[in-house]
Order: sequence, then structure tokens, then C-alpha cells
Amino acid sequence: MPNFDEPKQVFLGGACGLTTWRKDIAIPILEAAGVTYHNPQMPLGAWKEDDQFDEMRRKDECLVQLFVINGATRGVASVAEVAYLIGAGKPVAIVLEDIAAGTDVYGKEIDAVEADDLNRGRIFVRAMAERHKVPIFTDIADGTRYCAELVKSLEGSLTIGKVNEVLSEVNFGNHLFNVEETAGGFHIWISGMETDSYTGEPSLQEGRKWFVSRDCTPSDVVRTAFKSVVTWAEHEARESFKYKDVRVFNPHLDIEAMVARAKKKGLPEDLNRAKPINVTSDEVFEKQAGSKSQPCAL
Repeated sequence: MPNFDEPKQVFLGGACGLTTWRKDIAIPILEAAGVTYHNPQMPLGAWKEDDQFDEMRRKDECLVQLFVINGATRGVASVAEVAYLIGAGKPVAIVLEDIAAGTDVYGKEIDAVEADDLNRGRIFVRAMAERHKVPIFTDIADGTRYCAELVKSLEGSLTIGKVNEVLSEVNFGNHLFNVEETAGGFHIWISGMETDSYTGEPSLQEGRKWFVSRDCTPSDVVRTAFKSVVTWAEHEARESFKYKDVRVFNPHLDIEAMVARAKKKGLPEDLNRAKPINVTSDEVFEKQAGSKSQPCAL
């Protein structure tokens, strides 16, 4: 029996209830391949809303999520989750079957109207999968074997749990390091309470987001965190530095507004070759200034 206190490689998602596909098919194949797994299945009716938080943590820790939505389940929540995983570019193995009219699901017969409605969600998932080049299987054994292969190909790659673990060891004053999953990897950014350069009031400030791919190493995560700190510090310097009481290196300048203003004033297109002209001191650029929660130009 797997130790559920340790992060696993595969989360066995999808239809639960009275289904037996996990213990009958998927688990034997994964164990034979040396792949660890988390089985979230509980007795019928035992699942509670609070269990969702533990499931989310388990999913974050896993390299791959295996979802089985067979022809004997409504699987509405699973259909929605699979569509999200595909769109978010997360590693997922999918087994999907249509549900036929007349199918008995826990003592209730699915009529043609309900079957059409349930299958419409499945059609959408297939379309999403095709667009994102994610294979769809109809056989649970085939889907599980693909899942095991996907795990092997991703061994050593980053998970959001690993990124959080690395960032928990990074310190920069009282600032926080944040992470979120995105297609192909993660976004990392720094935040903290700072005195707003324009209002003089303390407020929560956020730096720009930095991308880290799943192929990066923990060392890359640390280097990216340091880069976010360096940019944060430079941002502070640009906001505080003034020449003739003007933020001449304002980090919140809008590039398109700068171009429009330069053209309006008849400035040379290649400002690097021309005599330096202070186009940032114009009042229009000062009005664009805001807090670090705005996209940083650095």
C-alpha cells in the first residue's frame, strides 16, 4: 500500500463512486512500471467538501494526472477539470468514453436528452485535446500505460510543490515570493508592503511575473527569485530617482504613449543616434505613473 504522506507521481482522477478501474486496471499497471500514485477514491457518499483541499494539494505534488471518464458515469466535475488541465498545459493522461442512452447509473437510466447533454461536454474535451495535441484514449489500460510513459519522461521536472519548497528557503526582507502554474511551467513574482512613491502611504506592491519552465532546475528557481529581487530594487530606484524634480527614469512609462508623444513633437525616430532629449519629463508621462502592481517596464 502506498505511503500517502509522500508526494506521488500520478493522481488517479476521474470517476469514483463504485467504480473499480483503479484497483482492477490502473494500479496494477502503475505498480508494475514502478510508478507511485495517489488514489483519492472513498466509499460512496464519504467525500466532503473539505476533502477538496487535500485533493488539490495531492494534485499539485504529482507529475501527471490520470483522468478516467468512462461511459458509466456522469462525470460532470471531471469533464470540467480535464478541460482546465488541457487548457492550462498541465501533464495529463485522459481516458474518455461517451455515455449511451439507456445506461444505468446508480439505479437511474440515462435518457437520450441527458446523454446528449453529457456527451456535449465530452465533445468539447476532445476538441480541446486535439487543439493542444493531447491524446485521448478509450481503453483504460492504454491510457494508464501512456500515463506511466509520461511520468518517466517528466521525472526530475519541476512541480508547483517543488517550486514552493524551494521558494520557502529564499528570503528577502519581509517580502514574499509567489508562484502560480501556467502553460508549460510556472510564474514567480515578489510582493511586499512598501511606501507608495506617489501617495506616501504603505500599500501592498507586486513585482512583474517571471516564467520558469518545468524543465528548469531548483537552482534556476533560486536564480529567478534573485532576478525578481534585483528588478524590484531597480524599480524602487527608478521611482525615487529624480532630476530637476522629475522621474526621468520612471519605470511605468507606456511605450506607445512615448512613441506618440515623440512623433507629435517631431522628435527623430532613432533617439539613440540623436542628441539626448528628455521625452520622459513631459507631464503626460508623470500622469501614467502608478504603483508596482502595474506591469513593470524593466
